[in-house]
Amino acid sequence: MNYRKLLATLLSMLCLTAAAQQLGTWQLYLSYYIATKNVTAGSMVYSLMNGNLLSYDTEDGEVRTYDHLNTLSDIGITHIAYSKEADKLIIVYGSSNIDLLDRDGNVQNLSALKDKRILGKEVAYVSVTGSMAYLATGFGLVEVDMKEGVFRNTYKLNFNIYSVAASDEAVFLGTSGGIFYCKKSDNMLVESNWKLRFDWGGMRNMYFYQGKLMAMNNSALFILDPYAKGYAIHMDGTFTFLKESEGRLIWGNATQLCYTTDITAQPTVLSVENTWTDVSCLGSTYWMSEQDKGLRSYKLSEGTVVPTGEVIQPSSPIRDLGYRVNWIGDRLLVAGGINTVSSFYNPATAMYYENGQWTNFTEMEKPAEYPRLNVFNTTDLVQDPLDDTHHFASPFRTGLCEYRNGKFVKVYNHDNSPLKSVLYPSRYYYNYVTCSALSYDADGNLWMANTIRDTVIHVLKPDGKWLNLYYPEIDGVSLIDQILHHSSGIKLFSSRRIEMRGVFCLDTKGTDRTTDDRTILHQNIVNQDGTTYEPLEFYCLCEDLDGMVWVGTSAGLFVIEDVTKVFDPSMQFTQIKINRNDGSGLADYLLNDVSISCITIDAANRKWIGTHTNGAYLISADGQEMIHHFTNEDSPLLSDNVQSIAVHPGTGEVVFGTDKGLCSYISDATAPAEELSKSNVVVFPNPVTPDYNGPIAIRGLTSDSEVKILSSGGQLVWNGTSAGGTCTWNGCANNGRKVASGVYHVVANNSVGDKAILTRIVIAH
Repeated sequence: MNYRKLLATLLSMLCLTAAAQQLGTWQLYLSYYIATKNVTAGSMVYSLMNGNLLSYDTEDGEVRTYDHLNTLSDIGITHIAYSKEADKLIIVYGSSNIDLLDRDGNVQNLSALKDKRILGKEVAYVSVTGSMAYLATGFGLVEVDMKEGVFRNTYKLNFNIYSVAASDEAVFLGTSGGIFYCKKSDNMLVESNWKLRFDWGGMRNMYFYQGKLMAMNNSALFILDPYAKGYAIHMDGTFTFLKESEGRLIWGNATQLCYTTDITAQPTVLSVENTWTDVSCLGSTYWMSEQDKGLRSYKLSEGTVVPTGEVIQPSSPIRDLGYRVNWIGDRLLVAGGINTVSSFYNPATAMYYENGQWTNFTEMEKPAEYPRLNVFNTTDLVQDPLDDTHHFASPFRTGLCEYRNGKFVKVYNHDNSPLKSVLYPSRYYYNYVTCSALSYDADGNLWMANTIRDTVIHVLKPDGKWLNLYYPEIDGVSLIDQILHHSSGIKLFSSRRIEMRGVFCLDTKGTDRTTDDRTILHQNIVNQDGTTYEPLEFYCLCEDLDGMVWVGTSAGLFVIEDVTKVFDPSMQFTQIKINRNDGSGLADYLLNDVSISCITIDAANRKWIGTHTNGAYLISADGQEMIHHFTNEDSPLLSDNVQSIAVHPGTGEVVFGTDKGLCSYISDATAPAEELSKSNVVVFPNPVTPDYNGPIAIRGLTSDSEVKILSSGGQLVWNGTSAGGTCTWNGCANNGRKVASGVYHVVANNSVGDKAILTRIVIAH
């Protein structure tokens, strides 16, 4: 057989997306939407968007995004600045980590400041002079030589520093007490060597321009001689940006753009309504960071600015928030807000991902009757099972929002629905209509919780009518996060905290009347060994493929094995025991005392478990094996605070919603096929090229299929069993050695062994 010819044929048949679906690979769904800062470097424009980095090449139009999977060393960028002399971009992260990026895409990481055990190391401001970057921190000033890629000096100073600017002779600090300077020839470690130049404080931005020090605070822009008393010129106004770029000094706000090339002359002042937060120049083109309008280029024309190009704003999430994620077919729904009183996020953080594109829902429009409506914390997003253009979202304290085609339609609140306000008839009652735990049942009824009122559970029916349910056990409950419609017909509610915390169980017996409903609230947990737990918070519920319910709490992981017994007050929960296998005969409870934030099930009935501080776990179907433990330290997981997890049953893609955004992992469990069919079985990667060392996936199998890998001569090389519809092979024979190059046959039998199919894998070492 001509293996080279076969290899070439199979390569030409591979689809372009196969590489993206290789088992064990990660993908980051970072936000490149809200543009806040930009710098120019040669033909490149670098833009900071939602704390992530993007570049645009003005010569060939290439847009490139950067992340810690392909280039960078960290996430959460707070500052960028460019040195022409070093021809590098300095990237500073919220963690105080630092990268130096050259225009070829090479990165040098400087982690010493991040690793330093010292208070106040967060970087508040970055200024570049020549090849030197000056970083203002809570403890003082740090110098970075961008050309050599090293830290030069660290100065511990007792100043509250807002901004920095440096000349060849001296360094100037904008502090809360005014502008101080110290000549470089003096010892900058000695605080007494820092002289007060200007006693107006709060200078948030400073630049040297044509030998003058430009300083901007909340009320004016000052032009200062570096060392003489007083100031030469000042312009009153609340300016929001100041930049020296390609020989031009540019400043302005939401109604003005000002610029000059001669500090002694009157500046040009243009009246223009804008949303700009930063402006840079490249030739005669002005590049504007326009917040949620993205990055865009402009030209000056007849005394105004005219856009010249399209908006640079890749399809991406609007923000790096992922409180609730859920797959509906091939569509990933994301609700970005968080369910706490202390954090306020925009309700527009509701979005979905489908066919490689993001749809970000519009901001909720403030109706005229609610002029001071405060909308935040979108805790849930659900899709109408009968209409994929119809969605509902729950901004936690602003009622229920309805959307069509991603556009805001209506808000349901105290005035037009049974949803009640906590503070009615207070003046701002409309800001306290709690609504959470959105979920559709099998009949298309939308369930929700309206907490801390006398009627807690509400149901919006497909015909628009409301059903309102009152149960005294949860009268006054503060937070209901989740409603689980169990396959038995019983409904379970996770009531998170305070007096009414626990698992509330409800059997409506299929009717709308409540007189014969069965209810119970389990607040304490007694396990199979008689041990009692009193979790401070109950977070999540999940039904597995065997009908068991897994419960996540602040005290760990528990299981309700038989849901029909929940109305027995003496019902015991189960804690999975893991044998120590050390000869002692002892066992430990699985994830005991670990705060469990979310649980979901994959096609192989394995449990994906998210935690608040320990990352994510993949546990075998019976809970006895820990297959994976992902943390921020040893994987691309964005944060160890995993708020939600969703598994696509067809592709095995596991999406993690974290407090720092969305990322995903391609797992080896997919929904099993109903029957084996050669046309449905897919092997990838295939062929297996010499540079590939990952697992080989065989998909399209029935549940628990027995899989055998045979040599071209028919000898058994390896055998295994599918997880759901996928079997994973590591490319080794049963003896643990890598197999040789060649063509291998795949034989798969269903669980009863009465059908087999055949396909081929090409191994090319």
